[in-house]
Amino acid sequence: MGKWMKALIGIVVLAMAILGFVSWYRIHYSMSPARAFEVNSPAAETKVLIATQGSAFKDAIVAGIVTHLKQRSAYIKIIDVSALPVIAETEWNAIVVIHTWEMRQPQADAKMFIERARTLRKVIVVSTSGAGTFKMDGVDAISSASVMTDVPARVAEIDMRLDTILDAHDR
Repeated sequence: MGKWMKALIGIVVLAMAILGFVSWYRIHYSMSPARAFEVNSPAAETKVLIATQGSAFKDAIVAGIVTHLKQRSAYIKIIDVSALPVIAETEWNAIVVIHTWEMRQPQADAKMFIERARTLRKVIVVSTSGAGTFKMDGVDAISSASVMTDVPARVAEIDMRLDTILDAHDR
């Protein structure tokens, strides 16, 4: 077998290994779609949108936020982040976007929503990543690894920010 043939086989094997790793990574770390649901009446004065992805950590965060917001009798709508392109931010008093970083990039729909948002004052961004440190440039985001023992602290931080946004709206 010639030198060029060995090099070609080496390149093909390397390409297949890279493709295999990328496929494994996407299957292992990709998020499932979030279950959409609503809490309380859409006629409520206070309206909060939560856009998220499906994972045990994110589901626990959403459950904590919903429990907190029920005390305000707020209308709460939970959607998958992939539905963000059709959301008009003006229809909501507060918006929580919970997304994960995949392949060192934020979830595409979450990123596009943040980039087109006219005002980020009422948007809370929660970015999860393996290291727990990634967040979009220019966004005051909460960054976290998806560690279940951190759920109460993250929920408390989100609730505090939501209260600040909603209290300012109520004045």
